[in-house]
Amino acid sequence: MFRRTMRPKTRKQKARQTRLFLSHQTQWKYATFLVLVAPAIFLRLLTAAYPIGTSLYLSFTNLNLISGTNRFVGWRNYPLMLYNFGVQSAISYTIIFVIASTILELAFGLGIALLLNATFRGRQFARMINLIPWAIPTIVAAYAFRWLLDDQFGPLSHWAYLVSGERVVPLISPFGARLSLILVNVWKNAPFMAVVFLAALQGVPEELYEAARVDGATSWRRFRSITLPMMRPLMVTMGVFFLVFQLASFDLIYGLTSGGPGVATSVLALRIYQEGLLFFKFGFASAISMVLLVLVAVVGIIGLALFRRFDVSA
Repeated sequence: MFRRTMRPKTRKQKARQTRLFLSHQTQWKYATFLVLVAPAIFLRLLTAAYPIGTSLYLSFTNLNLISGTNRFVGWRNYPLMLYNFGVQSAISYTIIFVIASTILELAFGLGIALLLNATFRGRQFARMINLIPWAIPTIVAAYAFRWLLDDQFGPLSHWAYLVSGERVVPLISPFGARLSLILVNVWKNAPFMAVVFLAALQGVPEELYEAARVDGATSWRRFRSITLPMMRPLMVTMGVFFLVFQLASFDLIYGLTSGGPGVATSVLALRIYQEGLLFFKFGFASAISMVLLVLVAVVGIIGLALFRRFDVSA
């Protein structure tokens, strides 16, 4: 018998075998990845994509539980918003509320952080109590300030009357109610910004300040030339985050003014609640929610552009 000799594999055969092995290995990795990530993807589709898709479809209908209508009306709900005074007021005040609150929160947050970063007796206690406003639930803070600013029983109004002889009723006038909402929102969120900024301030090298002092730089010059440039990327990050976060503000407005007086302090999130759950106009409320979604998307896109400009890393 003649033993059949096995011919050695050529370079092409070895390369083909290697490619097959790598192909099977890559497929196995992708399969494992899909199995592990599938629950998260399903949960995201269930909690985000499905509600958004449903709201988008309902925005093209006139679904109303009171009148019993549920017909496809196309884009009709969107032009109706242009003639609805409540929605117009909600859009304008939402923009004012978000921009004014964010600017003041950045300014007060940075100021508080600079104070807490200084050396003084009781600094640890001051840092601890700084977080109390942020730790209070928003709806609790809203009802507390609603009582404090009440025109008949509010302590702040009473103290103002004792000092000036005039009753201060900020929640009665449109301007006073709008300003009160913004200031309470700043009181609530500025401490959180202060903690974040404080952590960043402690990371600034002390050698930079020492060199600036040797060169004769004043405190304002050190702040403008060292502190502010070092803090700018974080300020952009926090500013964009709070712009997006506060676009959907609801509990503070609901608890403090309920959108009043009239519709002066109504925001988009509150208007969606009123149109959908109080007036049962689910189609019209869904159209308003799409407008809010577009606003969030626009702010997010602007935020991404700012991230790239200031080299903000994720």
